[in-house]
Amino acid sequence: MSTTFCAQCNAVNLIGDKYCFKCGSDLAVQPTYAASAAPAQWTDAESREWQPHADPLTPLTDVASFSVRHVLDLTLRNFGTHLWPITKLVFLVVTPFEIFKLLSLSRAPQDWQTISLTFLLGVTCNLLIAPALMYSIMKTLETDVAPGVNESFRWGLTKIGRLTVCAAISWVLQALGYMFFVIPGIIVSLSLALVYPVAILEKGSPSDVLRRSRQLTKGYRGDILGAEIVLGLLTLVINGPISLLVADMNSVSLSVFAAVVNDITVQAFTVLSLMMYLTLLRTPRKGNSLLSLTN
Repeated sequence: MSTTFCAQCNAVNLIGDKYCFKCGSDLAVQPTYAASAAPAQWTDAESREWQPHADPLTPLTDVASFSVRHVLDLTLRNFGTHLWPITKLVFLVVTPFEIFKLLSLSRAPQDWQTISLTFLLGVTCNLLIAPALMYSIMKTLETDVAPGVNESFRWGLTKIGRLTVCAAISWVLQALGYMFFVIPGIIVSLSLALVYPVAILEKGSPSDVLRRSRQLTKGYRGDILGAEIVLGLLTLVINGPISLLVADMNSVSLSVFAAVVNDITVQAFTVLSLMMYLTLLRTPRKGNSLLSLTN
């Protein structure tokens, strides 16, 4: 009997089935290697690993239209669910940087070179973590199967180049906005709030990524600001006491611990950006049709 392999979860479906019986993926939009082909028949040029679904309107458990309350609830819930994977991702990437910063950069003169190097190292860590974290969350949401850290990093590394270019352009635009007037800088920052998830999960040029973020955030930027402020206050409640506790202690280990905890909680904003993206995709817009992730 003819069969079709689902590219999302590798389940075997019968020819004629519209949706995968296991994960619910639309078999009509499966890559060509998934139809009537066993995994052994995939070509080397084609990805053999699970990919986030190509249809942005694929139903996801508990993900509905955007609202501040809903997106914060999703953010806190998914952050809590993925706390251990987040901890492992941050520990592997950030801990060496934090040790290096405390042992070397903290003793160096705090001139523009040291500050710039510290900033670039921190940004590099975040660029490494964000794609892996979003992959981990998306796979869990779509398949109920949590990927390992190696799998998440391996997939995330394929997105680093494009994400870096898009993020750099976004930072320059925001910096220009803040240099001239504070309010325009805030508006630019809010309009580009979804650059990370769009650059990671969609296809297109950097200009397409920026345009897509502006399109999705239009009409909701005040709500996005409110969600970011609330989440910022929540992370401050966690990081503030820890920072005060280790401030007067001359202990490298405690300082590294406090820095890693801070970096873990900061990833809540990565989760927030992904949850805003997923909910805004599912928010009806008058006269607007949602684009596919493959556009």
